[in-house]
Amino acid sequence: MIRYIVSDLDGTLIGTHNECDPSVIETLKRIKAMNIRFSLCSGRPVDSVKGMLEGWGLLPYTDDLIGSNGGEILDLHTGERTISYTMSKEVVKKMIEEYEALGLIGTVYGNTNLYVSRNSEEVEKVAKRLGLSIHVTDLYEKLQNPIVKEMFVVEPSLMKEVEAYYENHLSEDYIAYKTAFDLFEFTHPKLTKAVGVQMVAEKYGFQKNEIIAFGDTTNDIPMFEYVGYGICLENGSKDAKKKAFRIAPSIQENGFSSFLDKHLKTQNLEDL
Repeated sequence: MIRYIVSDLDGTLIGTHNECDPSVIETLKRIKAMNIRFSLCSGRPVDSVKGMLEGWGLLPYTDDLIGSNGGEILDLHTGERTISYTMSKEVVKKMIEEYEALGLIGTVYGNTNLYVSRNSEEVEKVAKRLGLSIHVTDLYEKLQNPIVKEMFVVEPSLMKEVEAYYENHLSEDYIAYKTAFDLFEFTHPKLTKAVGVQMVAEKYGFQKNEIIAFGDTTNDIPMFEYVGYGICLENGSKDAKKKAFRIAPSIQENGFSSFLDKHLKTQNLEDL
């Protein structure tokens, strides 16, 4: 029996133009009628996602926001907030210095604002996709403890080079991974999306085999490994698809809704 469904946002529910297909809303209405809890789990900070829910039409059907790759949890019914593993200001300062030297652009979120050390065409694209206003500033002045994550904007053609550099310069202070084709993010070494999902699951007594998780890229893998049923969309990255329990159609084919409408007609998964 399925009691809890959690989904990534970008590339899974939300398209490249920051849109949510109406089929998602219809599926979530059905999930809610079955008394299945639903959480959004994103690399975006909680407050950034919260401000977009009404426009997407997701607010009435979402129970929790899990943001910053599992580092923040907001119960939308009670307003209760939880923050888990964080990084120090000193660690993030050193990180920004090291990776900006490679050509990456460091960022700091602030509600609906995206603070950057410098602007670029790629920054403009990211900000538009995330619905944020760009402000060029001294990032060090914007850093405030505790820091849940640090996000860098990357020219897509350089992503493999950035990933290779990271693998050759590992640190005990953080872990990092690609969260989109143009974003590379750092968090506390113990923090993953699975941390946030597990905290919600334990709070409500959900067992792993009662949970479905949807995602599309590398930072969704720990979530896939934690839950009973990790579903990667066809548009997802190779590493995420390799770790998934099943592959759903792409976001362009409304994979989230297509999979659930086919396999979750009741609270029991069918025809897998």
